[in-house]
Amino acid sequence: MPHIELRDLGNHDRDAAFQAVSASTSAWPRAAFADRETFDAWAADDKVDAHVVVEDGSVVGVAAALDVDGDREILLAVSPSAHGDAPTEALGLLTAREAERPLYACVSADDEPSHAVLARIGFVEHGRDGDDVVYVLPPTLE
Repeated sequence: MPHIELRDLGNHDRDAAFQAVSASTSAWPRAAFADRETFDAWAADDKVDAHVVVEDGSVVGVAAALDVDGDREILLAVSPSAHGDAPTEALGLLTAREAERPLYACVSADDEPSHAVLARIGFVEHGRDGDDVVYVLPPTLE
């Protein structure tokens, strides 16, 4: 299995990150960008903690956490060229960085691969928002 890591999204990573997000088949509504300008504005927003997903030294996606209506939400977009385990690894790394619980995720109802990735990490369905499914990673007892 390749080595997967997250690193902060820097200016030098933006071209590769935007290409990976554009190639992604994931349907996470907050990771849909019409153009590079929209992506750059999103990445520069103070409410967004964006990271690139790096597979064996190459940028293959974006993982981020952001504030949405007072809740902490995560998102992920990974290029189809990435290793099959890359989304699960990246999401695991992202949730480990995010201490706030509950932690939410919102994906299109027909994005089966993303549903499976979220379930492997421990997210459970929380509700529906139109054509999207909202997931939650609830707090754990320590």
